Amino acid sequence: MQLPGEVAVMHLPNAILFPRVLLPLYIFEPRYKKMLADCLAGDRMFAVALLREGWEGKGRNAPAYPVACVGVIRTCVGGRDGTSNLILEGIARVNICGYVRTLPYHTARIKQLSSAHTIATDTREPLVAAVAQLAKARARLGAELPKSVLNSLLGVENPDYLSDLVSYTLLDNCHQKQLMLETLDVNQRLAKLVELLRRQIQQFELWKTLQGKLSNENVGQN
Repeated sequence: MQLPGEVAVMHLPNAILFPRVLLPLYIFEPRYKKMLADCLAGDRMFAVALLREGWEGKGRNAPAYPVACVGVIRTCVGGRDGTSNLILEGIARVNICGYVRTLPYHTARIKQLSSAHTIATDTREPLVAAVAQLAKARARLGAELPKSVLNSLLGVENPDYLSDLVSYTLLDNCHQKQLMLETLDVNQRLAKLVELLRRQIQQFELWKTLQGKLSNENVGQN
């Protein structure tokens, strides 16, 4: 899909969009209502950019990371109060080269970024193993992943797509997700992602050790 040279940009403090991933969004701010209306009347595309840490208190022009993802609106349902629920499908990583407007919403010049696709043959297996191990660690703490979600993740063969889908689904920290978005070399992304998942596994195992033999309902008694 051909990307425009300029797109509207939604700045968010706690959400990341990845290529080929579906992101649900609730539109309620006046500026984003206007942005949505313009996008629906045009090419239905806009970018999602994560706000940098410390954005609180800096107003509508709080700084965002320059690496973002452009998505296309697949579904949009408007409410009687003017709000909307939509599904945005990620299309491509982009670099925000500069903002051309900030009112009524941010609009930026963009350059598409491409993943490096020379992928080692053994890079998928460590990630699949880490996902399976994390699922077991979560289940022991009563935070089991739905079987359909786990099967969907483990069934993805393309390492590029798998890394993005796992990052979106399993990483808890948005800034860790941003790191994955910014890592264009797929081999490096897979290696970094495996390390981040292993840290999560260690954290779950530590929580389980601290919980001892108590059930999740009685953990406060430990």
